[in-house]
Amino acid sequence: MSSVRRAILSDPDVALRLVLAVPKDYAEELSELLLKLGVVEPIVLEPGSPVLRELEGYFSLLERARNLYGYLESNIEERTVVRVEVPQESVRSAVESLVKRVEEVHGEVRSINEMIASREAEAERLEAARMLVEALLSKYPEGGASLLEYTGSSLVVRSVLATRGAYEQLRGNSIAVLAEVECGRRVAAALAFSPEAFETLAKTVGTEVELLDFREYSGESLKEIASRLSERIGEVRRSAEELKGRKREVLKTAVRDIAVLKSLVESEYERLRVLQSAASSKYVSVITGWVPRSKVGSLLERLGSYPAYATVVEGESPPVDFNNPRPFRPFELITELYGMPSPHEWDPTPLLTYSFLLFFSLMMADIGYGLGIVLATRYLLPKFVADPESPGFVRLKKVLYACGALSALVGVASKSFLGSMLGWLVPLERPLINTLDIMSMIGMSLVLGLVFTFASHTVALAKSLKLRRVYDSLYEVGMLVLMVGGPFVVTRVFGLRWMEVPDQLFTVSQSLVVVGIALVAFSKVKIVGGIGSFLWLFDVVGIAGDVFSYVRIAGIACGTAFLAEAFNSILSGAVSSFAGLSYAVGIALGVVLALLLHTLNLALSAVSPFVHSLRLCLFEISSKFFEAQGRRIRPVKMVVGKVVV
Repeated sequence: MSSVRRAILSDPDVALRLVLAVPKDYAEELSELLLKLGVVEPIVLEPGSPVLRELEGYFSLLERARNLYGYLESNIEERTVVRVEVPQESVRSAVESLVKRVEEVHGEVRSINEMIASREAEAERLEAARMLVEALLSKYPEGGASLLEYTGSSLVVRSVLATRGAYEQLRGNSIAVLAEVECGRRVAAALAFSPEAFETLAKTVGTEVELLDFREYSGESLKEIASRLSERIGEVRRSAEELKGRKREVLKTAVRDIAVLKSLVESEYERLRVLQSAASSKYVSVITGWVPRSKVGSLLERLGSYPAYATVVEGESPPVDFNNPRPFRPFELITELYGMPSPHEWDPTPLLTYSFLLFFSLMMADIGYGLGIVLATRYLLPKFVADPESPGFVRLKKVLYACGALSALVGVASKSFLGSMLGWLVPLERPLINTLDIMSMIGMSLVLGLVFTFASHTVALAKSLKLRRVYDSLYEVGMLVLMVGGPFVVTRVFGLRWMEVPDQLFTVSQSLVVVGIALVAFSKVKIVGGIGSFLWLFDVVGIAGDVFSYVRIAGIACGTAFLAEAFNSILSGAVSSFAGLSYAVGIALGVVLALLLHTLNLALSAVSPFVHSLRLCLFEISSKFFEAQGRRIRPVKMVVGKVVV
């Protein structure tokens, strides 16, 4: 689908900002290389400039990325080899998108780790409690929960889990030690205190002492408590293992992103660190400039043989260049007359190419005149320019060659070769496009007008949706709905006979017109404010003006054809008159007059199709969706070839 779109609307080549740090000894040599390559538009780099701020932001991004993949890598239990390919997008864009995805994984893994730590800490406490119960059970086989936790008027029993130092202090304040067990670096014990001593103890309990809670086991025997603790320990450990399995799955699905991020960051980090310090170094020169995205790869490859550190970053308000397939490049002249595409919009050159060739060939629908344009472009036009080999003139010639060739092809369909003089040679019973039938040509022009106006607003709708402009999108929907229902309503209301409009179709069309007008009026007010409450009327009426503007195709085509037929009538009379005196003289004079008169017609008629095709392309098509607020990149390059002085 995108390839079809690019055949109609291409994407401009948006420039990226190049930052190049090079030892001063190589600065001149590299500058000369960039001049020869002719792909860099220089930017003056000043302290505190946006470029340096962007570099600092990029460096911070890389620091964050290092922390992310470092943390996640430490959680991967089994090492995996991942094949990493060079990203199609810029490295920074790739890092930014990867950081967003890896941050989500990082958050999920961190959350799982916190739950695992909580489960393991709980299992450790439960294991200490179970060991303490087992110790008590060995001393008091028939004992119960009161040996673990009891509060009386003259005695308090509590179970604690404390560090060795804290436990010694607790033990010194206790009346008796019922049981104690070593649990790693801590001690679990059941201690008996006087109520006064326990009250003092409760106020001093800190991070080194943890009271074990046995209240839920009240009334149970030590055997029952030990059994329940063993079951609970098993549950907690199984839960921890399930969380670890979940973490492994999360990391497994993200391992490729982690590996790619690590690869990109490790290759970029040192480069950026050097660039960051280069701007303030007296031994290093920093060169910055705009480079078309399509040329970045080849440029970095050429710079790879130099002791230079280079990076490309996306900048604000970048310049653009055309990025069209070869057949469309000459027609970039037409687009340039309106302006350069902005970085966020499509380049309409392919669409304008089709449109311009179609309009021109219909207006100049004659085999002889088409061939005449080709010959004049090849042999006559270069005489009127100072430098026939200049890029602009070469592109113009290619446009005219295409126009002439297509005009000759449409001339075959219209059965016209210098009008009807040689048109009989075309092996068609009747012309497919009759340029001598004014009404059929007007009808065809109006249909073309409706089609191209509808197509232009469709592109405008697609652009508004792409840029998420809600009210602009509603406006374009309203205009399209009007163009669907409007022709049937106009036909029925004004009694036009070019087609029948049934009652049911008329009713539906009326509803479409009402909906379309409502959408246009509402969105116009939202876009421009109160003044839109009456401006919408001009837009609605303007649809008819846009469509009728294409009638110029019929006017110029018929005018050229009628003039050719008028000249043919003059030739016929002149040849007949002189043939009475001498047949050879009549034929010779007829050939000379034919060349003179049809050359005159070609000279009179050729400019109009070009100018009016341009007008339709620029003002009836481009103006509907093409903002043309971009700036074309101007690389500094060495001029090679002819120079006019």
